[in-house]
Order: sequence, then C-alpha cells, then structure tokens
Amino acid sequence: MKPHCLVTICIITATVLCAANPVGVAAADGPAAVETAFFENRIRPVLVQHCYECHSAKADEVKGGLRLDFAGGLTTGGDSGPALISGKPSESILLDALKYDGMEMPPSGRLPDDVIRDFEKWIADGAVDPRKDAPTAWHGPQSIDMEQGRQFWSFQPFADPGRPEAASAKRSVVDAWLDTALTDAGITAVGEADSAARLRRLYFDLIGLPPSPEQQQSFVADSSATAFADEVDRLMASEQFGVHWGRHWLDVARYADSNGNDFNATFHDAWRYRDYVIRSFNTDKPFDQFVREQIAGDLLPFESDAQRTEQVVATGFLMLGTKMLSERDKDKLRMDVVDEQISTVGTAFLGMTLVCARCHDHKFDPVPKEDYYALAGIFKSTRTLEGESQKYVSTWPRTDLPADAAHVAAVKQFEAHQSALEKQLAGVQKAVKNLETQLKKEQSLSSGDVVDDAAASLVGSWKKSSLTPPFVGAGYIHDDQQDKGAKSVTFRWTPLHSGLFEVRLSYAHGVNRSDSVPITIEHAAGSADVQLDQTKRPTLEGMFAAVGRFEFADSRPAVVTVNTTGTRGYVIADAVQFVPIDADGNYVQSENPSESSTAEGTARRELDDRRLEEKSLAEQLKELKKSAPPPLPQAFAVAEHQEIGDCAVCIRGEHRNLGPVIPRGFLQAASWTESVMFPADQSGRIQLADWLTDPRNPLTARVFVNRVWSHLFGEGLVRTVDNFGANGERPSHPQLLDHLAARFVTPVDRRTAAGSPGFGWSVKALIRELLLTDAYQRSTAYGESAADVDPENRLLWRAHRKRLPAEAVRDALLAVSGRLSLSPDGSPVEGFGVLVKTNDANAEEIEQAESTHRSVYLPVIRSELPPILTVFDFADPDMVVGQRPVTNVPAQALMLMNSPFVMDAASITAERLSSDRSLTVRQLIDLTYRTILNRSATAAEIQRGTEFLDVSDSGRSVADAFRAGAKPAAVEASGDEGISGDAESESVSARFRRFVHVLFASSEFRLLN
Repeated sequence: MKPHCLVTICIITATVLCAANPVGVAAADGPAAVETAFFENRIRPVLVQHCYECHSAKADEVKGGLRLDFAGGLTTGGDSGPALISGKPSESILLDALKYDGMEMPPSGRLPDDVIRDFEKWIADGAVDPRKDAPTAWHGPQSIDMEQGRQFWSFQPFADPGRPEAASAKRSVVDAWLDTALTDAGITAVGEADSAARLRRLYFDLIGLPPSPEQQQSFVADSSATAFADEVDRLMASEQFGVHWGRHWLDVARYADSNGNDFNATFHDAWRYRDYVIRSFNTDKPFDQFVREQIAGDLLPFESDAQRTEQVVATGFLMLGTKMLSERDKDKLRMDVVDEQISTVGTAFLGMTLVCARCHDHKFDPVPKEDYYALAGIFKSTRTLEGESQKYVSTWPRTDLPADAAHVAAVKQFEAHQSALEKQLAGVQKAVKNLETQLKKEQSLSSGDVVDDAAASLVGSWKKSSLTPPFVGAGYIHDDQQDKGAKSVTFRWTPLHSGLFEVRLSYAHGVNRSDSVPITIEHAAGSADVQLDQTKRPTLEGMFAAVGRFEFADSRPAVVTVNTTGTRGYVIADAVQFVPIDADGNYVQSENPSESSTAEGTARRELDDRRLEEKSLAEQLKELKKSAPPPLPQAFAVAEHQEIGDCAVCIRGEHRNLGPVIPRGFLQAASWTESVMFPADQSGRIQLADWLTDPRNPLTARVFVNRVWSHLFGEGLVRTVDNFGANGERPSHPQLLDHLAARFVTPVDRRTAAGSPGFGWSVKALIRELLLTDAYQRSTAYGESAADVDPENRLLWRAHRKRLPAEAVRDALLAVSGRLSLSPDGSPVEGFGVLVKTNDANAEEIEQAESTHRSVYLPVIRSELPPILTVFDFADPDMVVGQRPVTNVPAQALMLMNSPFVMDAASITAERLSSDRSLTVRQLIDLTYRTILNRSATAAEIQRGTEFLDVSDSGRSVADAFRAGAKPAAVEASGDEGISGDAESESVSARFRRFVHVLFASSEFRLLN
C-alpha cells in the first residue's frame, strides 16, 4: 500500500464513521430543543405583544388574512403570500415588514434592531415553531385548573420507590431499575466495555482530559475489584474535576465575559463567578447551598470575609444575562432584565419555561401570569442595573469585596501618589505642547512674513476652531463642510521689496480634511492655481506646506485665495507665509536676526528644560506602576434595590399598561403551602432560595439529578433536560428518577426506602453512584435484537456513543502535545476596555491570547466565540443550555484537517513522541495510538502505519528509520501542508507528522466508545 493511501482511507473512514454513527443524529434535546427555546424566549413574546392584536384568533378582524398565532399561519401567509420561507430570511416578507422595507409592521413603531436580528436568525435556522394547531376563536381568558395541573408528573411530590421486588440485593438500585425495564422489554444488555474504553470514557466524563499511556498501563494492570472505583475517587479529587463539571453548570448559567447585543460591554469581573463555580464542584459544596448562594448569597449570614466574598460573587448568576443596555426606556429595560432572570431561574432550577406567562397564562403548563408577576416582584426588587456609563447606556453595580486593612491602605496610598504625579505630569505636558507651538512659530516667523486668518477676507460663513494644534495665532477656521463653492478666504500681503518668495500655507491636517483644496496665487507675472492635500501632515516644522515660489513686486500686493469649490471634507485656513529666496535659491535670513534668534533661543531653552522634567515625571510614574498593589477586589453581583415591593401585571407584557399588583410568591403548582411572608424591606430572594432548595420542592432535585445523568449517559432520563413541562418528554424510568432525587436530598446519616444512604445534596456522591453502575460501564456494541425492540436505546441496553464536547477536543489536542496549562488564569478580559473592541472582535486573536490554558479560561465573548469551539457546538451563552446540541457537519472534519492550531498540535506531538529514538517503529506507532486514541494499536493498524511511514520493517529503530528516510534540509524546510500532500517525496519524520494529524482528524479521536 502506498503511503498516501492510508491518509485517504483514514479520511474516508472518519467521514463514513461520523456519518453512520448514532452520535451524528442530534439528541432529542439537541438542536431542536435549543431552537424551540430560542422561539419561546425571543420570538413568541414579540408576536404576542406586538402582533396578536391584529393577526390572531383574538382579533376582531384578522388583518390582511394573516394569522401569526400558529406555525401554519406564517408559512401559509395571508393576502401577500407566505410570511416567511424557512431558511431564507432575505425572501421572507415578515422580515421585510419588521425592517420597514416596504410594509411597516408593527405600525405602532419599528422594533429594536436586536429583536429584528433575532427574527432573522430564527428564520435562517429553520423557523422552528412548536405551535402546531391553529387556535380557535378567542372566548376570553380561560382559568387554569391548578388542582388538575398539580397532577402532572413533574409537580407530584417524589419519594424513593424502594428497590424493585425481583431485584437482587447485590445489584445497585440504579442497575436494578434499569434491569427491570430491560427484562420487561425482553432485552439482554451488552457486556462491559474493555478497560481502555472504560478508562477513556471515565477520564473525559470526569475531568475532560485523556489518560496518559502510563495511566492506561497502570489501570489495565490493576486486576483488583476496586480498580475502577479507585480511579473514580482519584479523578474526583483532582482539581480538573471542577474545571470540567463547572463548565457544565456555566452552560446553564449562560456564562459570558461580555454583554453582547448592541453594546457589547466587557464583564471585567465575571471570571470570579466562573472560578466560584469551579471551586464549588471541587469542594463538593452541597447543591442546596450552591443554589442558595446564587440566588441570595449577598443576603446570607457569614462567618468570615472569605465566606462573604464567596457568597456575594455567587450572585453573579443573576447578572450574567445579556441586556439591551442602550435601551432608552429604562422602565422597559428593567422589566426585560427581570424577564431574563425569571426565565433563567425557571429553566435552570425548575426545568420550566416561564416567560410565556409575561403576556398571558401559560398555554401548556399550570403557570398563570399571576405566578410570573409574583416572581417578578422578587427580581424587580433586586438591583441589577445602576446608572449610565454614558448617555442612555445603562451599566451595572460593582460590589466592593472585603479586603484587609493593609491592602486598602496600600491601594489608597498608591492612588494618592499616582494622582499627584499624573496631575503634575499633565501640567508639564501642557507646557511642553505650548512651548513647541511657540518655538515653531518663532522658527517660521524668523524667515518670512506671516498673514494670519484673523487678517484675511472671508466670503461665506467660516467656523473658528483651536481643536487641532499647532496653528498660528489664536486658532484657525474651517468651512464646516457646508456650502461648497460659495466660500473662500483671501490673504493679502505687500512685500517691502520685489523678489522671489516661497509661498507656504499653514493648516491643521486630519483624515477628515479635503485632499484637493484649490489655491490661487496672484503674483507679479499673473496668477497660478495649485491644489493642497490637507489630509497629509505639513512638511515644514509640522505646520506649513510650500505651494510654490513666485516673483512679487513691491508695487503690487500678493493675493492668496483658498477656495472650497469641488472639495470633499473639511477645508482649513490658518495662515500664509512668504519666505524670501536669494538668487541662488536659498532662504534669506530675517532682517532682524538678533531679535528673532533671541526669542527662538529663549523658547528652545525653556522647552528643553520642560522636556527633561516631563521625562523624569514619566519615569517616576512608570516605576510607581511597577510596584502597584493588586486592585481592590470587586464582584459582578446583585444587591437589594432601593425600591422594594410587589409588581403589577403588565397587560400583554406591555410595561406601560398595568393591571393589578400581585403579591410576591412562587409557582402555585409546585408549592406545598398557601403563602409565604415577605419582609417589607427585603426582595424575597432568601425566601425564593429556601423554596427552591426545600426537599419538598418537586422540581429542583429531579431537574439537577437528570442533568447529571445526561452528562454521564449521553441523554437524560428526561431527554428534554431543560423542559419538565407538558411540552417536554416524560421520563423513561420515572421510579429511578424519583429514587435518585429522593436520595439526593436525603441527609447522609439517613437511609431511603431502598435502604440506600442519602447523598445530602452531594454532587460527587451522586456522580460516583452512577459511575459505578454496570449501565455506565457497558460497551457501545450494537445488538440487532435489542435494537429492534429499542432502537433509540432508551432502556440503556448499551452505552451511548458520545462525542467529546468542544472544550475537550481543544484541551485534548493541547494535552497530547504537552502544552496544556492547567493553572487558573484569572480574568480573561484583563486589558479590555468598556467595550470588547466591537461586535466584530477577532475571535481567533482572542483565542490565541490564551492559547495554552484550558478552554474554560478562554474569554467567552458574546457574538464572537472561538471557531474551534463553535464548530463543535459550544453552548450559546445567551440562554440556558442544559444539554448541548450534537451535530455532525463537514466543518468539524475540515477544522481538524486544516486548522493551523491542529496542525501545530500534530507537529509538536510528533516531535515529542519520536524524541525517544531507541523505540522501534512498531513501538512508536503503538505509543501514538495509546497517546491520541488511548488504546493499543491492532496488528493491522501497525502494518498500515509502517507502510504509510514507508519503512520496510516495523522492528527497525526510530533512529535508524528516520535517518534512512531523511530528505535534504531544503525539502524539510518546505513546511507542513496539513494532511494532504506528496507523501512519497517526504522524509519519515514528515510522514510521521501527517500520521499523527490523521489520528487527530479521525472520528475516533472525538468520540467516546
């Protein structure tokens, strides 16, 4: 087999495997669920608020025959045809109407640009719309039957159902319930995965990194009964556990380091929340405490400054949402922020979509609008915004964190010293600037006469300015880009004697100036027309530009006219200088040299002194900053609002159309008590935190346990992990879900009905229990008879084949190449301004700035995420993402084949692996497989690898094979061209780099078996 054939085979095989693999099919809670959430959060509320009045079953008369209250109404359209064409926003008249391009909808006023962009994205992504059936004629509001609503499975109290009757006492309760379902279906589960596959799965599921060859060898060699459990305990004790599992929660918390939207402001202190989450998972903070701190950490009691800091930082959870900061209607902005917080809390902790109830009672779940506004009172009484950073642009509070007295004193002393030096330096710099202008003036005046604009004749209206020095006199004038051709400035000068003079014009240059200013010079022999480019810096002392040399007579005045005819940009008129020229073409000195040189010398000496002073102060300031103490810590956190109280219903979601005031409270369907007392001086966040974490709450524990299950098994017991309502799926194993939820909230010193000790809200205990099950350790092998009965593997007769998350792909490349930095990295946006550059910030530049740290420490910039993460379905930071979509698209394979980042990783890995030249080629190939794919190479793979490297014998040493196959240095210097290339003309070392790259690009590298 020719060497390059292996490349082709590997690429084709990778593509086919990826296409045929079950992971290529989006999970039930994948893209469709994300797009449905986008519709429910971004599209439906706008339709309800702005369109239903005229285009729904509610309307007295449906305008234009167009219904927008069900999916078919949009695609069928009205009198003008279909309102949208799925996937084609440019051909959708709905978008044209929203943009006021032809039609103008809604007629009451154009919607904000970000809302229109949401509609454009929604249509481009396929216009997913769960509203299937056309509503019948509107008969007024229908009340929700709360008692009937409470009968829905997710609102029912949970309790441990115990162990299945026929289950062996030796089986874990988890396996017992799974076995019962398999037995009832007549399915036999597949066997255990091999050691290498189980270890690789465990590493990526617990810490998001691959095992090293040494770790694989140690695990395979350990034949003890506790080998797997010991590995679980070791990995959960690693700090990388919190990094990986913290990232799962950051998806839910819609973590980002910038605001996004129209004003992409930098969240400079959001990283503290990120690190708080990582610490919480590493220390196994009880989940109920984790929830309480994120909802009301600033209100909880504390015993130390460290605890106070931790709790305040935790409330960043409520701050992280994207906000329309430039919204001029601040009451609307405040309610929009409240809406986003309700949506986040509802989805993250309760698995419920609550935002529908902003405008009306929930159409599917027992959530009346009164419940929405009961929660709105809590969040409206919470301070999330504070003042404006500039006109109309809102900002947020910065909460000072506890700091020791010595740190505070050091910062204050430093700031006082810095302020004094900066003030002194500013004064000197101003003096230097004035002296430079004076010196230029003296130098110019010493060799010719100057006519200032103050002595010129003006035609038309000219504006005075002194904005851009240097200039002659008090300033200069400009045409304000108005009345072009109707304005001019004329400078007149009569020489004391006839002769040749150089005519110079002074102007303040700039990019917005005219590049072709017409100048007319009337001289002794007639007149001349020239053009002056005022975008360029004047060449003479940075102040004057010469426009020509002309003869002038003492009997006839010289006239220089600056015109605006035909110009674009500002036209500047400052001064005209006439410099005498002798017979040899040299400049003639001033007639009063002693007087001018004295003034010039004085200005120069004073300028030199001031420059020395400026340099000294700048050095002092530079040295001072080197010794600056760390800045006082601040948190990106909420606080209690000055205005605390209940919230009025916004009729149809319109904040100006208010209905009755609703007392603060919670979801009635999930409550076990009639009412809760809210102190008049508190927002109610403590009470909300208590309600969320009460063991009697039917949703919180179920939702989180299901999230954990989905991360380990590939999909949740409830596949719609973010939706436990009527539109979500029902649990595949309801008894098992309730067993785990009950055990999760049961204290560790008590046992559940199944006889199992409680987890006491311990996340690590829950994860450990699931990892040690037979179900988790099963093979992904296909079973035809089982697949006939359960093709979607809902009963877990085998393990789901999972694709690595985006971060794991990138981090594995860095880890395998030996470059991964595991240390925390503080703020990823240090040095960024108020804005993250622009909304077109270069994502690749941002990514490269942190190129060796774990991906969780990369800056998450809304609107511009790193390509290597987005191509592998990185979570959308604009919304709660409990389970990421899993796509299989050509861009993923192309990224691994062509990305310079991947090619660099391949080159460095190849060099690292082949550095031990005492290995045989066979050993090198096997080591490469164990390093990249975390398993030993088969005999066939070693044979194909040997042929690809063009080595005759796999038993040869690497040193001998690489030396024998070496090419001239000029050939080697040609560089790596990726996977493709003329393999037959390459050295063995170059082919080995391609061999490593092929394994990185294979489907097996990014999949977990």
